[in-house]
Amino acid sequence: MSFKILGISGSLRNARRGRGNQSLVSDLMALKTSEELDTYLALQAGYHLENFLEAGRKEKLPFDQMYANLKKQKGDKGLSNSEVALAAALWSAKELGAEIDHVSLSEYFLETSKKKNLEEFLEKLLSADGFIISTPVYFGDRSSLPQSFLNMIKNDKGLQEKLKDKVYAGIAVGAKRNGGQETTLIYQMLDMLNCDMLGVGNDSETTSQYGGTCLAGDIGTMPKDRYGLDTAMGTGRRIARVVNMLKMAKDKNLNGKHRISFWLLQDKNNEGLNYILKLIASHKDIDARIIDMSSKNVIRCLACDICPTHIGIDEEYRCIIKNPNDDVKDFHKELLWADAVIPVSYSAVERRGVMSNYQRFMERTRYLRRGDYVFSDVISAPIVIDEIGSNENMHIRMITSMVRHHTILSKPIIAYKYDNRVVNQPEVEQDFVRLNEQIRKVAKSRLLAYSSGVNHLKYKPVGYVLSALKDAEDEKLLKRSEMIEDRIKKTSDLAKERVS
Repeated sequence: MSFKILGISGSLRNARRGRGNQSLVSDLMALKTSEELDTYLALQAGYHLENFLEAGRKEKLPFDQMYANLKKQKGDKGLSNSEVALAAALWSAKELGAEIDHVSLSEYFLETSKKKNLEEFLEKLLSADGFIISTPVYFGDRSSLPQSFLNMIKNDKGLQEKLKDKVYAGIAVGAKRNGGQETTLIYQMLDMLNCDMLGVGNDSETTSQYGGTCLAGDIGTMPKDRYGLDTAMGTGRRIARVVNMLKMAKDKNLNGKHRISFWLLQDKNNEGLNYILKLIASHKDIDARIIDMSSKNVIRCLACDICPTHIGIDEEYRCIIKNPNDDVKDFHKELLWADAVIPVSYSAVERRGVMSNYQRFMERTRYLRRGDYVFSDVISAPIVIDEIGSNENMHIRMITSMVRHHTILSKPIIAYKYDNRVVNQPEVEQDFVRLNEQIRKVAKSRLLAYSSGVNHLKYKPVGYVLSALKDAEDEKLLKRSEMIEDRIKKTSDLAKERVS
């Protein structure tokens, strides 16, 4: 089944316009190997530098004059830094079977705040199953072009409805390694989730983070950032994999109830617990389990270099902490059961009486992430019961934590509480209904994909030398192969029972 990924360039110095977008796609489709891609990207980055030289950099013209000259060029050669990263992502998506396309936002959202040829842009956007936005970083956030795109979506409820369930991923290019790329990706992902889209980061090859995080301090330098290009390519693979997975089960049904695991990580006087119980009471299609860790004894993560302690089947508890007073180990198998993971927090203005294990518990899920992404492709969306004025921003923290588990993210649900009542209860219930529709869609797709022997995701311990050595030893012992076979068999059995 065919699927399409649209690359959206938020570059303010874009080199591709009009037919240049088409030729870029044709070029990427023709590249057969990653070595050919590297050569191509370096060549195109060089062309873009030449564009600037021809536009007046050699003569040291003021930048506004150079910029005006650049716009007079044909737009059929070269790639800006953020376009280089986006091209790498699109090539990787193509390698996993995606049809790809590329647009430059500057063609549709003009400097004067006017818009041009939006029908053409919308046609490309709506025909795609997923899209990647690549943007330079400005003060830890996106450029004004993606913001104009987002404003268009938020101001048009009809468009927002048409875009729901499309899959979003992001790439950010900064002038420094820690130049705001991750904040840019987090803010933009949160915006897209709040427009009812699904969100993903980059893939397991670069340890499943927030998307492409790239470094380019001057014109034409993006191809030199090998790690950044790898994260961009991982983003392309990730979105292609998820979109393809969702298409696999388009005409299938999920039998029976879907399984939701609510992780109650912060509460006060059982307010959060009681709210979740009331929220799910009328949903007869849910098999819900509430894992209340808010008042349990959770020993802090030791951040050990051998996490997890060994390679084994998912049901084996593989954290080094075996203290009898620790409650996490008692819930290990329960954590593996769900189609969706919903972290829950009660945020109170008056902190006295609040029971919180949020950070301790999230740290302790490290062994599950490093155990080859146990929650890979499980849908996740935070629920926060937020007393107005608590100012905790727990939904942002939960999103940034859960995407690291290689999950598929959905819109955070925030119940705003004032004067002892939830003031937006109808909106919460509507969002919860929407979430359950997404859970069923993702659950059946995940079961089918994994039971088909989908390429297994292996945690790669980037930066952990001791872990890498242990990992190599485990490979020799064939432990990982046994674990993969066990995971596929269990999922296959579940798929036969639950998908028709």
